[in-house]
This record gives sequence, C-alpha cells and structure tokens, in this order.
Amino acid sequence: MSTLEGLFSFNRTYTKVTFSKAFVYFFFLFFNFMVTFRVLLVTLLNAVEILLEYVYIASIFIYLGYRISKRIFEKNYVINALEGIMIAFFILPFIAGVASYMEFGQPLIYGVGTFRDFYLIYGALIVYNMLREGDIDIKLVERALLSVAWFNLFAFYAMSLFTNPADYQDTGAAGANELKGGEVYYRFNMCFMFFGTIYYSVKAFIRNKAYYLLYASLFLIYIVFFRLDRTSIAVTLGAVGAFLLFSSPLRRLVLYIFKFGIPLVFFALLSYFFFPEVYDQYILMFADVFDTVAATQEAGSSTESIRLVELEIALRGIAENPWFGNGKVSGQWVEGGYNYFYGFFYASDIGIFGQVFIYGIFGTLILYSQFPFTLYYSLRIRALKNDVFLLTLQYLMLALFVDSISNGYLSIYAAQSFTCMVLVYYYFERDKILRVTKRLKVKTS
Repeated sequence: MSTLEGLFSFNRTYTKVTFSKAFVYFFFLFFNFMVTFRVLLVTLLNAVEILLEYVYIASIFIYLGYRISKRIFEKNYVINALEGIMIAFFILPFIAGVASYMEFGQPLIYGVGTFRDFYLIYGALIVYNMLREGDIDIKLVERALLSVAWFNLFAFYAMSLFTNPADYQDTGAAGANELKGGEVYYRFNMCFMFFGTIYYSVKAFIRNKAYYLLYASLFLIYIVFFRLDRTSIAVTLGAVGAFLLFSSPLRRLVLYIFKFGIPLVFFALLSYFFFPEVYDQYILMFADVFDTVAATQEAGSSTESIRLVELEIALRGIAENPWFGNGKVSGQWVEGGYNYFYGFFYASDIGIFGQVFIYGIFGTLILYSQFPFTLYYSLRIRALKNDVFLLTLQYLMLALFVDSISNGYLSIYAAQSFTCMVLVYYYFERDKILRVTKRLKVKTS
C-alpha cells in the first residue's frame, strides 16, 4: 500500500475531489511532525518555521487547557506513567527559568519564554490521544512519518545538488568547517535521515526483502557524502548495527553479511577513485578526534579550541550550581544571550555538559529519563516486538540518545525523541491489550 493510497477519492459525477477523513488526519500528522520536529528550522524557510511554531504552540496550550478542564470536570485524576513523565517535562523550563533568575537576574518571563519551542513536545500528546480514542491508527502515523522523511530526502538532495550553499552561508542554513575541507555545506537536521536509514534497514531484514536496502542507502548516502558529519554517520550506523546484533536472526544476519558485505566493500573502494576528496576529509575528521582524545596534539582546528573554552565555562557553571543549573539567557533580555556574560558561549555546542549547565543534575535526569522509560516499556512488549515501525522507533531513540551526548539537540529538537517515546508507550498499551485478548480467547476456546 502506498503512502497516500486510500486517503482521498474522486467523485466522478461532479468531477471534484472528496477528501476522506483519513486524508485530513494524514495532513494533520504530516503538519504536526514537520513543525514539532522543526524540519524547516535550519533551512531558508526558518521564518516560516518560527511562525508556524508560534501558532502551533498556542494551539497546544489551548488543547492542554481543554484536556485538563475535561479531566477535572469528569473527576478523572488518575494518570498513567506516560502522563506522569509529561508532567515532569512540563516543569523543566520553570526550573531553568528560576535558575537563570538566581544566576543572572533574568526576569522569570524571559527565562521560561526562551524555552518556548520546548513545548512542541506536546504535539506528541495530541497524536497519542488521537490513537487511544481511535481517530487514527498507528499505520497512519507510520505513513505520515515516512512521508515527512521522503519530503526531507528530496528537498535536501535538491538543495545540495542544484544550489550552492556558499550563497546562503550568512543565513544559518549553511556552514563551513576546517575539518571538512573548509567547504560550505548545508546544516540540515538529520533526524529523518536517521529515521529513513533505520526504517528501511529494519524492514529489509524483518521482511527478508533486500530491495529495501536500496531505499535505506538513499538516506545514508546523503548523510555520508553530503552532510559530512562524523557524529551523524556514527549514530546511524551504530543504530543499524545494534538492530542487527540484538533483533535480527543470526542465520539471516550471516547470510546478508556475505550477500551484501562484499558488494558494499567493493562499492566503497570504487567510490574512492571517484570521490577521493570525500575520503580525505573523513580521514582528517576522524584522525583529529583520535589525536584530541589521545592528547597527542592540540585540537586540530579553531572550532575544537572554541569547544574547549566553552567546556571550561560550562564546568565552572556546573560547579557553582550543580543541582538546578544556570538556566538559559534570552537574547530578547540582553543582546547575544550567554555571549553578553561570557564573550562566546553556546551550551548546545558541548552536548551533555551544556544540558547539565542549563538544567543542573536534577533537570538533566528528568530530560534523559525518556530513554530508560522507553527501554523499560520496550522490554515489556511481546506480541508486537517484531513490528517494523516499533523497532525503528526504538533504534531511532538509541541514535538520538548517542547523538545528544555531543550536541544540544535534545533541547533544541526536544519533540524528536519525545515523540518516539510516546509512540513506543502506545505500542506497549496496544501490546498489552492484544495479549489479554489472546489469553481470553484461549480460555473460552
């Protein structure tokens, strides 16, 4: 079944399109994932993304108000585990807001307001409630996410192949790095590239259909040859490797290694002759990592030196406010945000250290609680454990977790991992119902 098959129909009598309810829901899901995953944030359509976020966040708060009022009116005060963690996440910006007031004197309204985009995570709550109430099914959610992934793929390839990123370097959509040969490249968000690679790799092995690997390669090739980001490559291949190790039948894994391993090695060697500069860049990039870790030389670029300075600032801040952090400084309160106080400092540059700097140990534990939460409920799924979409969500969570160690995307793109967690929990609930139903059928037969 194709992604859009059955979502709309044609009324031949009146020669007009009659949209089905499924198409309306599909369009909403597509919009929801585009906005909450912040697909357009690091693109030329950044202003459109920000505008849509303002509108959608306002809608989310209206929705939350309605749901809370409805629960109070019905005297329904029982919350499940997922709703409990959602409440904990809701207070995170307030913890950071109070911390920034204590540390910098920033008014609370600015301290909390700078986390405006964080509340996009509750777009996942809307999807969860729609699933539980039967308005949509998980297959429609799967098709919507896949559609966004393919939209990303075509858009990213089109921009990279037919436009010059150097023309847009001053927009934030493009950047340059000495370790990448100094060439300008697009800085598009890679979450859906992770998703596409993992989804079709999982599907190839679960369904035992090798042609899905061709689809997976389209996403992976963009990461390797266009994004040129060593962390993105590592987390994507690591997630696929973890799936093969823990979830793929051993016999099939060995067969596929022989069937596709040799051609892949041959392709890698062949591509070296056509794209030697790419390989040279990766050798430089990864050699710099090993040299820095081994302390055999100073960091190989000014970028790495800046990271060390930012890390020193973060460690001082953590030492001064270990439990509740220092919060985030709004550029609307003082020009430059953190830079006003530190000269040059971006917490997102230094990964988990930046998270602890902002939220403190207490807040960071809440932020990262989504990963053990997902693991716990994943391990309790039985009947649906081999579902392709479920496995994709689980290993995408692994990729996002590892990725978050080296960057601040867990806050900037908070809805990405949060949505995966919510959908895995829905799978757990659905799995539990299926197992109970199966036991009842056995007893009555």
